[in-house]
Amino acid sequence: MPLRPLRPRWNALPRWLRWPLLALVGLYLFYLLAANVFLNTGLAPWAINRKPDRFTLHWDHATSWWPGKVDVRGARLRGHVMHTRWQIDAARARGDIQLLALLRREVHMPDIEADEVTGGTQRDDGPPMQPQTPIPGHPGWLLRFDRIHSDSVRGGQFGSLHFDGSGSAQFGFYKRLRSGPMRVYPSWAHVGQVHLRMDDHEWLRDGRFDADFSIDPHTRAQAQGWQKLDKTLIRLRLIGNTTGLALQRDSRGRPVFRAAPGTGKADIDARWVRGELAPGSRAQWTAPLLGLDPDGQPLPGELDMRLNVDHDLHVQAKVPGTAADALWLDADLRFAGRRVPVRDFASLIPRASGHLQGRWRFASLDWITAMFPSAKWLQLRGEGTVDGDVQVDAGRLAPGSHVRVPEVDASAQVMATRFAGSASADLHVEAGDDGTQLPTLAMQMQRFVVAALDTPDKPYIEGNDLRLTLRTLPGKPSAAKLRQSTQGHLVFQDARVPDLRAYNRYLPQQQLRFEGGSGRASGDLQLLPGGDIGQGHVQVQAQAARLNAGGVALTGDVAANLQLRHGELKARNFDLDTSVIELRNVNFTGNDGREHGQWWARAVIDRGRTDWTPPVLFDADVQLDMRDVGFLMALYAQKRDFPKWIDNLVDAGETKMAGRVRWQDDQLLLDNLQASNERFDVLARLRLQGKQPQGSLYAKWGILSAALELRDGQREWHVLKAREWYDAQPSVLPASPAKGAAQAE
Repeated sequence: MPLRPLRPRWNALPRWLRWPLLALVGLYLFYLLAANVFLNTGLAPWAINRKPDRFTLHWDHATSWWPGKVDVRGARLRGHVMHTRWQIDAARARGDIQLLALLRREVHMPDIEADEVTGGTQRDDGPPMQPQTPIPGHPGWLLRFDRIHSDSVRGGQFGSLHFDGSGSAQFGFYKRLRSGPMRVYPSWAHVGQVHLRMDDHEWLRDGRFDADFSIDPHTRAQAQGWQKLDKTLIRLRLIGNTTGLALQRDSRGRPVFRAAPGTGKADIDARWVRGELAPGSRAQWTAPLLGLDPDGQPLPGELDMRLNVDHDLHVQAKVPGTAADALWLDADLRFAGRRVPVRDFASLIPRASGHLQGRWRFASLDWITAMFPSAKWLQLRGEGTVDGDVQVDAGRLAPGSHVRVPEVDASAQVMATRFAGSASADLHVEAGDDGTQLPTLAMQMQRFVVAALDTPDKPYIEGNDLRLTLRTLPGKPSAAKLRQSTQGHLVFQDARVPDLRAYNRYLPQQQLRFEGGSGRASGDLQLLPGGDIGQGHVQVQAQAARLNAGGVALTGDVAANLQLRHGELKARNFDLDTSVIELRNVNFTGNDGREHGQWWARAVIDRGRTDWTPPVLFDADVQLDMRDVGFLMALYAQKRDFPKWIDNLVDAGETKMAGRVRWQDDQLLLDNLQASNERFDVLARLRLQGKQPQGSLYAKWGILSAALELRDGQREWHVLKAREWYDAQPSVLPASPAKGAAQAE
């Protein structure tokens, strides 16, 4: 039967019904016009993208045929949080929006269907985009998306990692803006034909990815960044074919895996529960590992890495070496507990136990010197290759372990001096009688330099073959005895001293200094835990060295054999007993104008000490043998100032002299000097400071005697009762203290 015309039907309706219907139709048409104009002009982007530095949403075309329902084509979402920029693209998205919820500042979309979805994140190294500050009494908008579903997930990008695939996913979350709480509802993803690429290399192909995940409700104050993993639950299943690998080294010698021909396999089945891997989680990666022998021929092997989780984390790794000097690894380690510190993997070390062999490149070698906690003065800097065969017990190397570092930059701070050079190191661990670990480190610097800490670019010793040994003493050290737990032994032989003037920093330079020359140095030092010298000796030899002592210029050979023994009270206080200093083949012209050639002297320190705390102190009782007293007399006066018979005294032959010598800062003191032989006696005391020497001198030749007073550059002779006058003069130093008191000074 033909349809009745529309107008009669309309007229047949009661009048009370026709007007409301007209109003509804009008409202609907108005909504269609207003909504679609809003969506397809600049009005909607203007309203939505009010903070484009934080979030933007754009689309190519959008329609709404019913209030609350939107169909968008070419959707593009962009966001920026802290240092992360994220993006989501969809060819089409359809969803519902609860309009009434907008009145209570809530964007609620119960259901969204999306097609051809891709997404990703990228790190932004610029200034971080901080979250908006909450305003008391004005909570931010609530974003609530109960279900975002797609049956056409295509891939994404996370930094330099790209993945492609085909599958479905469902995601839901809510987030209160302005630092409010957020939550990810139980979500899932199932993607097949997965391909993973990084740096233009394909690492996984023909893979299958299945995941279920959720995040507990929390605020940013409770968890941010990687801390969100402590609120996260994940079930992950990944299986696929991987590329072959080549283990190579970059320009700095660090291990780098690069893609190579071949097919491996990745198989992961793991559950992540709020920062821990659940029991039963497992992962395995096997891949062909290719390399070249010294003749350039391929050497195949297979990488095998496994993770199994029960009560602990059990890690096995085999990286076969493919050449004589290749990196390789065979590890079987168990980490106590199941927690994984994703931001600080180094904290896993104290939890590790097991066996590890191999040759590997480490970015830092601090863990070697960390075995000697009281030897912080020793540093192994930078990267280094390590050959090792070690047993690990609770993060520490167990007895029987051996580690060798073929080459590393090393430095040792001994007193205020820095020894530095390229070194090799051997570490082995023995067991003490009480079962404690006793590590020993033997290090050899093939080439080294020595410089003061404050002038590291001005070395004053350069040499080869420096040897340093650190040894842990038996007995488990307590915190109070930690200083005594480690001893060191440092030895070097026949090193070059390029410029003797470098030692002037330890001398009273106005009164005693080197003015040129070079030499050789050797040392054999026992070191205390803090890097101080316990005992030992240092030898310095120089030929044709130029010195200036008390204004007298000397040229000759110098040989010093300093015996050092650590003082009892101060870290840089040393006894110098039995040390010997020799001058040979010395030429000088004294203030008396007389030329002295082939002069020599030998000084033995009966009792002496030095304090290396600036300004350096030297204080010693000295016994000397010398060719004659010409140098001593030259310190006091010129030739014309002496009586003529003094010439006989100077020429009187070999002399023995004893006295006390002290210097500190710019002061040189000679006290109670007594020189004599069968024909004469000389007594002297002298203070050299600034340019005005002061002191007194007594000389006796047979029945002749005289005393000289030197004060402020002026000289006065005392002939009558010369000895009585000399004895009445004050000493320039207090009486030599007992050794113990001297060290306490």
